[in-house]
Amino acid sequence: MKKSTFIHLVLGCWISFVSTFSVQAQAPLSLKTFPGGITEIIQYNGALYFNANDGINGAELWKSDGTAAGTVLLKDINPGAASSSPVRMIVVNNTLFFAANNGTNGQELWKSNGTAAGTVLVKDIRSGGYESIPAWMTDVNGTLFFRANNGTHGSEIWKTDGTEAGTVLVKDINYGTADGDPQYLTNVNGTLFFKANNGTNGSELWKSDGTSFGTVLVKDIYTGASGSNIAYSANINGTLYFAAWTSATGSELWKSDGTAAGTVLVKDIHAGPSPSEVSFLTNLNGVAYFKAYEPNAGIELWKSNGSAPGTTLLKDILPGAPGEANGVPGFLTVVNNQIFFTANTFGKGRELWKTDGTTAGTALVKDINPGQEASDATSFAEMGGVLYMSAKTATTGFELWKSDGTEAGTFPIADINPGVPDSSPYELTPLNGVLYFAATGSNGTKQLFRLNPCVSPPAPNLASGGQNKVTVTQNAPAVVLTASNCSGQLNWSGPNNATGTGNITVPTSATGTFVYTAHCVVSGCISPASSATVIVQPAVNNPGPGPVVTGNFEGYLDKVECGTMRGWVWDKNLPNTVMKVEFFANGNSIGTIDANIFRQDLKDSGKGNGIHAYSFPTPATLKNGQTYSISAKVFNSNYVLKWAPKNLTCPNGSRIATESAETQKPLDVVVLGNPVQNEQVEVEVRGAEGQPLRLLLTDLQGRVLAEKEVVRASEVEHQRFSVHHAAPSILLLRVASLRQSQTVKILKAN
Repeated sequence: MKKSTFIHLVLGCWISFVSTFSVQAQAPLSLKTFPGGITEIIQYNGALYFNANDGINGAELWKSDGTAAGTVLLKDINPGAASSSPVRMIVVNNTLFFAANNGTNGQELWKSNGTAAGTVLVKDIRSGGYESIPAWMTDVNGTLFFRANNGTHGSEIWKTDGTEAGTVLVKDINYGTADGDPQYLTNVNGTLFFKANNGTNGSELWKSDGTSFGTVLVKDIYTGASGSNIAYSANINGTLYFAAWTSATGSELWKSDGTAAGTVLVKDIHAGPSPSEVSFLTNLNGVAYFKAYEPNAGIELWKSNGSAPGTTLLKDILPGAPGEANGVPGFLTVVNNQIFFTANTFGKGRELWKTDGTTAGTALVKDINPGQEASDATSFAEMGGVLYMSAKTATTGFELWKSDGTEAGTFPIADINPGVPDSSPYELTPLNGVLYFAATGSNGTKQLFRLNPCVSPPAPNLASGGQNKVTVTQNAPAVVLTASNCSGQLNWSGPNNATGTGNITVPTSATGTFVYTAHCVVSGCISPASSATVIVQPAVNNPGPGPVVTGNFEGYLDKVECGTMRGWVWDKNLPNTVMKVEFFANGNSIGTIDANIFRQDLKDSGKGNGIHAYSFPTPATLKNGQTYSISAKVFNSNYVLKWAPKNLTCPNGSRIATESAETQKPLDVVVLGNPVQNEQVEVEVRGAEGQPLRLLLTDLQGRVLAEKEVVRASEVEHQRFSVHHAAPSILLLRVASLRQSQTVKILKAN
């Protein structure tokens, strides 16, 4: 048991337990036990074909229709307890081809049409009891190409149409008994590419159209007898990508269109003669994704569009010291327009990752085996847009898992070999929406299993009182979310990584917007997700009505924004009196402020002295993603300001670059030298840093002597006014910031 398991249990880390086997899928059905093991499962004509040893007939070719009764020995090719060991199975032109040993001819090329009578030797390529060992089986437009050795020409390229006469040597590349040793056979748009050695150029890139004349060296990438030793070739959107070696670059990424001129180095990823070790080339939407080494990042995930600038590190999955921290991505598998793979993960071991081709979309799917030990997922297979795989946890060993690419949708199917022992599923093979695989059962022997497809239940109707969006006041009774249409188990996740099963009880002690997501799991089949939102608003005690204030009011709620709420109001009967404004969100009072900011436009339009504007800081409690209806009225009156209500929606945690009413600095206006002895008034203003500032100098009769506007005030804003035309008297300096204003009397002495 891993050392962290006991700690998790002691700490009550029930999350990993719930995610491990409370979400069991429909139990896989064992079709048959094979004490001698199972290998190479392949689908052909609606049935499974595989190499298995039942302990009686040796390792032979078996067939299954998906039932226990229909899982039968197709043919005992090597009669008795001896094994024919059928391997390298491939379906080409509606025929199953494979290599097998009948005990007489050695390992040769065979074929089958799914019947015992139709399971026959294609050709004894190397007669006389020797074996040709067919390998690198590749389908090129309905013709099977492969490597074989007939004892005369060495190991060379062959092809077959399924008949003895049509099974022929394509070309003796390394003339005579020496081996051309073709490898990495790859079909690109009907052309066969492969690595081969003609004895002169070393191991280089070749191609073939199926004729001897059309089987040619594409390019001598690295001249000399050793060759470029190409490897890991793949068809990426009609272009061959591969790794090739030169003394100048080491083994790096190359591509070829089948011509010498079009066979080029894509990029020297690890600059200089050292190799980048390109491998796992995988096509996603015409772009090549692969593992490569670069000294700054280590062994990480790369992608290429075929150009040097377009060949880039996708993500440094395990950052750290070069050569010490390597993500080492592996098992790249395309599922539902994304690539799943495994990678070393900081603090989590080797776990399941995915990528959509972007850095942001390259992410850990789930820490399947929590803690520093790895889940070591392997045996990837796609079925119905879902990844199936073998992965381990400390408590279950290697078992069958599935993933839709989300953490909640990544869970085990069943503990096939109960407890810590591994079932180690492998050869995962989809057929008609059913998954077949080999694994070790509870009896300790290999068995063929069938996993019936899931029929996903509907998304849960997650709601409270029939509503999936509920708004309550802080400290109200807890909100209970239920799913009326979930006949199985409700699995949910919520804020702060909370997870659980069954009904969701949402506390109301804290304000904010809380979103919960849930799946319904019925017989191990998981539904689409649905969500519900609970909004907890602050509890506000509305002030008592007090004496009703009356007047000849006129006022507007001009702007409602996440920073401030702005407008103006005055009493026509009291034109120079400051009004108090009260603000409401969804009918709840959220505060008051004096409308005491000067606006020249108000004064110019005859609104008294113009000191009637307001700027109310939007409370932080409204910045939670919820929409509020904002209104305002003259405090303790029945007069509602015009242009209200207005809707306000501020994102969670939104911050505006202005200070709140609770934290703002007080406006401080200092006249340097009062009384004024000369013809200039010098002023310092503090407490308005970063805000617009308006300064207005008038006499006692309200006549404007000087006026200035500052777009963005400094921490200490210095301003000067000329008063040489003013007679000795008392002057009024009005200074107004975004939220505050102050009037200072100035005595002009002479």
